[in-house]
Amino acid sequence: MGTEQMRGREYAYFCIASLISLALLSCAGMKETSLRKEAQQYLLRGQKMLAQKSYDLALNEFQKVLSLHSQKHLEEEALFEMGLVYAHFGNPKRDYKKSLDLFLKILNDYPEGHLTEQTKIWVGVLLENLETTKKLEKLKRAVKDREESKERFKESRRTKPQQLRFEESDEGQEHLLRSQKLLAQGNYEGAVGENQKVLALSDPRSSKDEALFNLGLIYAHSRNPQRDIQRSLDYFKRLIKNYPRSSFVEQANTWVGVLEENEELNHIIEKLKQVDIDIEEMKRSRPQ
Repeated sequence: MGTEQMRGREYAYFCIASLISLALLSCAGMKETSLRKEAQQYLLRGQKMLAQKSYDLALNEFQKVLSLHSQKHLEEEALFEMGLVYAHFGNPKRDYKKSLDLFLKILNDYPEGHLTEQTKIWVGVLLENLETTKKLEKLKRAVKDREESKERFKESRRTKPQQLRFEESDEGQEHLLRSQKLLAQGNYEGAVGENQKVLALSDPRSSKDEALFNLGLIYAHSRNPQRDIQRSLDYFKRLIKNYPRSSFVEQANTWVGVLEENEELNHIIEKLKQVDIDIEEMKRSRPQ
């Protein structure tokens, strides 16, 4: 009799322990779901703030996503959006170094993330921008004295003037997916071809805005042997003009700002280099 009572109590304890475990698991699952929903809300609000050009408010919302430690793909997306904020051409507090640091963190912390390929392209462009800026400052310092020398030389030769001289269809989705795989494999020409096929589709549901965005990315890719900044700009601007309500418009606007600034910096560098060439030509033409 005593043994049966003991077994009964053990069974009761087992049932109670099982119920407690189930309750704890249920609570944990509910908490995780709640955190995920909260993070998604912050992410959406941040994207809305970015679209409204409220850059500081957008950053605050994305920071909230990170503080929740909800899910990796949401944290990755929040970091990516923060990188866009700091790279955005309209942001008065634009900071390419901070943007680059955020993109590098994504590659380090989420190497297999769904934004990896876009992040790699951003890193390449921002590194080029920072390197170009450094070259520009160095050239400005080096050329300053030469410009002054050129003016003095012109003054001394006035008596002897010299001659100075940018819901999709299944078929479209398949092309877009193949494009992503080819881009990840470094097959830029193949990726271009798949996106061009999307643009050629007659189905109005095909994601031509995404295809235009992808083409802009591909031609901006620093490792693409057929890299063409003007083509990249043309595709991004075509997206902005033809699909103003597209979810890719804000990123396209940011790309246009960064690429045009890079082009302007390169143009300035070429002009500064020409100063050196002019001086050397003037020296050679001067009578001995």
